[in-house]
Amino acid sequence: MNRKGYFAGIAILLVISLTACSTDSSTIAVNTTSSNVTFTTIQKQALNVNYNLSGTLTAYTETPITFRTAGTVTSVKGEIGQQVKKGAVLATLDTADLNLSLADANQSVAAAQADLSSANASLKDVQAAKQNAMATVSSANAQLASAQAKIDSARVSEQSVLSGARSQEKAQSQNAVNKAQTAYNQAKAEATRSQTLASNGLLTQQENEQAQMALADATDSLKDAQAKLSLTLEGASDSERADAASAVTQAQTGIASAQATIEQAKASVAQAEAGIAQSQAGVDKAKASYDQAITAKNKIVLSLSYTTLKAQTSGVILEKNVSVGQTVSAGSSGGGAMGSSSDPFVIGETTRLKVLLPVADSEISQWKVGQEVSVSLYDDVRTGKVTKLYPQTNESTGSINAEVTVSNTKQDWKPGQVVKASRQATTQKGILLPVEAVISTGDKPYVFKNIKGKAVQTFVTVGESYNNQYVIKSGLQVGEQVVVQGADRLFNGDTLATPKNAQEVTAHD
Repeated sequence: MNRKGYFAGIAILLVISLTACSTDSSTIAVNTTSSNVTFTTIQKQALNVNYNLSGTLTAYTETPITFRTAGTVTSVKGEIGQQVKKGAVLATLDTADLNLSLADANQSVAAAQADLSSANASLKDVQAAKQNAMATVSSANAQLASAQAKIDSARVSEQSVLSGARSQEKAQSQNAVNKAQTAYNQAKAEATRSQTLASNGLLTQQENEQAQMALADATDSLKDAQAKLSLTLEGASDSERADAASAVTQAQTGIASAQATIEQAKASVAQAEAGIAQSQAGVDKAKASYDQAITAKNKIVLSLSYTTLKAQTSGVILEKNVSVGQTVSAGSSGGGAMGSSSDPFVIGETTRLKVLLPVADSEISQWKVGQEVSVSLYDDVRTGKVTKLYPQTNESTGSINAEVTVSNTKQDWKPGQVVKASRQATTQKGILLPVEAVISTGDKPYVFKNIKGKAVQTFVTVGESYNNQYVIKSGLQVGEQVVVQGADRLFNGDTLATPKNAQEVTAHD
């Protein structure tokens, strides 16, 4: 049977009978003198309009789990019906080829990284060469400025030598001679006087010597002043003129040398800039190759991670369509004929189940999202809720699907089982008992109540039945305890002793 299918041909009974939406009472096992029995405490329960709809249970969610890379299956760890958690490993693929590819990719990355390092080193070298050339340009400019200052000074000196002394300089030299002559005359007179006094014993020898030394100094100063005056009056000599011209020539040579150095340094800068552009292109190319190698490696690493198939959600494995040795492609199980789909696994959430109920289009207006629906599987009745009303009719039946979700925390209901359902359409309540609790061997049906540990036969009036339950119209009151299993083995007045290991059972909602 297709798990996702449902019975399309559902008869909607025209006869409406009163049934229970759920069994809210609890049951407790007790002992009689012969065997165990169970009883329930009477409570009023909501009664429903019965539409006798049927449908097939499906998981609340179904998640296909597929491989994201191709390969050969080496292990399968998940089995149908297995409860798995998110991240659990379900299957693995052979990684030998990918590991070889990864080794090649690592070598390519290492080679590309070495090329990139070399290109960066070359770029740094030409950048350093440019910095050195620029420093040379700056130094040459400083030399040029210094040479320019020297030639200016040399030209001034040469002009001074060629022009001779000015009148002011001649007057200054003459004044210096006059002062030196006066000082000489005074020193000479003092020296003569000192010599006479010393000869007569009126002056010490030391004082006489000091006067003679002063005369000698005055004589030297006079000669120097007279020589300077002579040079000033006569003008520069040929050698001085030659020296001045030579200084100008040397300064001009310094300028030419500095200018040549500047031009050479500028050429070096231009050459370095061209080298930088070329080296940068090499770096860019090496970086692109490195990035490409890294991308190729990352793809292989990603593909390796895809060789382990993991559960993307928690739940129960509903389908398994893969086996060891099978070759699979990305996104499927490789076309194996193991199941109804090509997905390697399908995981479903079964703590909640869904059922599609085909509702007659004439009745769909009475159905609302959020309303409660009684859903039964054999004798187990639960309360579900309408979660979706489909917007169009089924082409084959003309009915409209109502999606009902029902709790399945114990996971005792299974996807694929067929359930019956009825929509609760009234707030009327009544007393309900399982069919086996009512004994109908005679004209009057009866039940056994538990009164102070005794089985008491009690006649009741029975109404409609649905899902193996009778509506009790009279004979019982809320709060009374009634035997629901084993009543056919009891006699009026039997002792009902509750055992120590009695188990209280709460019915499903």
